[in-house]
Amino acid sequence: MLNTRQMKMILNMPKAENHIHIEGSIPWELALELGQKNHVPLPADTTEGIREWVQSILKKDGLNGFMLCDRTINSVCLHEEDYEAVVMALAKNAASQNVIYQELHLDYPLNEERGIPMEVVMEGYRSAQKKAKALYGVEIVYIAGLDRTLSSEQCVRFVRSLEKYRDMVDGLGMDCEEKGHPCIKHKESYALAKDMGLFLTAHAGEDDGAYNIWDAIRELKVTRIDHGCRCLDDAVLMKYLKDNEILCAMCPTSNLWTGAAGSYEEHPAVDMMRAGIPISISSDDPPYMVDLVQEYALALEKMHFTEDELIQTARNAFLYSIKGQKYLPVFDQWASGFIDNKCNKSH
Repeated sequence: MLNTRQMKMILNMPKAENHIHIEGSIPWELALELGQKNHVPLPADTTEGIREWVQSILKKDGLNGFMLCDRTINSVCLHEEDYEAVVMALAKNAASQNVIYQELHLDYPLNEERGIPMEVVMEGYRSAQKKAKALYGVEIVYIAGLDRTLSSEQCVRFVRSLEKYRDMVDGLGMDCEEKGHPCIKHKESYALAKDMGLFLTAHAGEDDGAYNIWDAIRELKVTRIDHGCRCLDDAVLMKYLKDNEILCAMCPTSNLWTGAAGSYEEHPAVDMMRAGIPISISSDDPPYMVDLVQEYALALEKMHFTEDELIQTARNAFLYSIKGQKYLPVFDQWASGFIDNKCNKSH
């Protein structure tokens, strides 16, 4: 059980997220509203009903089940204002947690498969990106997500289509079902993205082996790994991640839901961090899991991070971010004040 001082620490800490998916993070209250507005039926008509439906599918099918839920709930978005509303809801929630910088994965292919034109989605996200900073003080950076289950040709076309959105998209990532869809499949897309100057990351080692992490690093030339849980299977890989300061953007509660980790106490993030691998913690898809404040609380309470380890992990989210390093003075000023206050009280 956390004490009051620890909860104040978490709440007051300026925070950043490196790993949260827009399409997987639609607040369920908003999803129900959009479903009603757009005449799109959902499996339930209350948030509790959706939660029960989600839990039953995740329990049975893990990551694949999550992707089914993701696609179903995202289907309520049809118009530009819907996509704007989703990101604005995320920004408002971020501000309530003192998250000042957020890297959002936008998975347009999940919308493309429903015939939604790219400009509808992207213009909604563009508008929200501007408004989020003005209204909530949250800087949003977009990472375009490849659906790794699609053909390499489809993904190359997607990356090419990002050229006209370079003013709002700063990175390329890869997600969706990992097993059977190795990173190497999309080498051409990543080479193209690198030439475009995009930051490169990829989901790897979530529900498949360490080899996928190696391929992401060596073949795709990523400078970040999303999840990376299976790196513990390969001591050489762990040393490489440490020596080359490759951040693993981890999502502990998500990993429990999808079966990538057995428990908080045994979550790979603890061993990775203590082996010197830079990690950060994010919420991944908060309506399904928990928000960032709760993730940080669980890191202290269930994963047995020390306070100093949590502070370093939170700092990593800025330090290894795409554009968030400018917030490090803000974070460091907070950390210095917190540590000084802690020392004064101990005396």
